[in-house]
Amino acid sequence: MTHRSQWQGVSNAPSLQTINAHGRIGLKSGLGTVFYNDRNGFQNQVGASVTYAHHINLILGNRDIHQLSFGLSAGVMNNTHDQTQFASDLGDPLLEGNQVKSNGLHMDLGLSYIRYQFYTHFTVRNLIFKGQNISDNISLDKGKKWIANAGHFFELNDNTSLEPSAMIQFVEYADLPSYDMNIKSHHDLNNLNLSFGASYRFGTQPNANLLSRENLNQDHKQLTLLTGVQFKGVSFFYTYTYSFEDIQIAPFNSHQLTLGFDLSSDKFRFFPVRGML
Repeated sequence: MTHRSQWQGVSNAPSLQTINAHGRIGLKSGLGTVFYNDRNGFQNQVGASVTYAHHINLILGNRDIHQLSFGLSAGVMNNTHDQTQFASDLGDPLLEGNQVKSNGLHMDLGLSYIRYQFYTHFTVRNLIFKGQNISDNISLDKGKKWIANAGHFFELNDNTSLEPSAMIQFVEYADLPSYDMNIKSHHDLNNLNLSFGASYRFGTQPNANLLSRENLNQDHKQLTLLTGVQFKGVSFFYTYTYSFEDIQIAPFNSHQLTLGFDLSSDKFRFFPVRGML
């Protein structure tokens, strides 16, 4: 479960709540689902998706374990645009003065590869998207998002490890990629696991100057700090993000709280079988 709030002190600031669950089905498959509520001013989106993953395990040598995974996700969403508080004398024929709703569906594709302490993931968001404009029911083609990341665990001693990673995102039509550089430390203290991390995101963000009909881009820079604790199947994480853009609607800072419960991972035991499972 996750709660995220942004733009502290701003009325009707963006907020997000999610509930998700996932688990293995035998040795070869996994199944997960997520429900979310995303509110941003007068716009509210609720949705749900289901994900299926298939794992191919390869054993090469005594400790060289490879896992190749494929995932497919399908989801639906419902958008609500609250126009009840809009001024009636705006003269916009598309404003109806009530709550206007639309819906859509999407399909995402994912690929993961794990080799012992190294991992890499590739995701295509909105591989298939079908939706309608919230005001005039025109069919929309939402841009695809490509996400790739990779990381590695380095064991410093029996109780401490470091996890550096990097990620790149690219959105269709925008042609403005963003990059993340991350570092995370893991500390095992008997039944208590502590995590500390930092992430720096940079790229280019568009800002339209409607008066001069120019598109002025600015550097997009964000710093995120993370801390978390896990104890006997219960985990809690806190994340704080601060943005350094020169042009902002309000000072951008966000807080995110995540609560997790591990119910059955101890029941899964990897049984090595040479070759493909």
